[in-house]
Amino acid sequence: MKIQFVVSAVALLTLASCQIETKREEPTIKASANKPLVDPKYSLTQDRSEFDRLRESVPEEKKQANDEKALFAEWTVELKKSPADVREKFDNLVRKKRDLFNKDMTKTREQFTKSLEKKRADFLKDLESKRKDFANQKKSRDEKNDFFNELDGQRRDYFSEEKEKREEFEANVRDQRKNFEDYMAEKRAGFNSEMKSYTEKYNLKQAELKKQ
Repeated sequence: MKIQFVVSAVALLTLASCQIETKREEPTIKASANKPLVDPKYSLTQDRSEFDRLRESVPEEKKQANDEKALFAEWTVELKKSPADVREKFDNLVRKKRDLFNKDMTKTREQFTKSLEKKRADFLKDLESKRKDFANQKKSRDEKNDFFNELDGQRRDYFSEEKEKREEFEANVRDQRKNFEDYMAEKRAGFNSEMKSYTEKYNLKQAELKKQ
């Protein structure tokens, strides 16, 4: 019965992924159909970095799946831990991964905003330099109108493009957060399902021990 449960338990966790990237501003987040649903550092796995060198030829998705299975099996092997202890371990791991995810998202946003602000400052500085250079030249009224209309058009185009970049970034952040929440919801649902079986088996074992 113990072996059957472990086999069932290790079959619990599977995943697909997304990773952080951007089209024009860094960093944004975009999904990839060929990788796990979340970045490896957010997956519900134990630290198996010592085995990484031996697993270099194993696809990343397979590595994550194996690590998830190994962790849950470690928690539930031989029915040694109480259901409350197993659930506490799961909740603590979820909390740790969520904190890491939120920290990374905050850093990503700060880097993106800093990049936009620097490029905007450089652009406005360049416009001001062009205005000063032009002011030192003798130009006709038509030439002045053409020049300032051109600069105004450049300014409008720049801020329009900046707005598009920010909207794209925000959309990608929402996608990444949705992927993370979907992943956690999937793992919690699977965990809760397995815990029903584990609790029954654990209680049965405890009852048998009391009879001895």
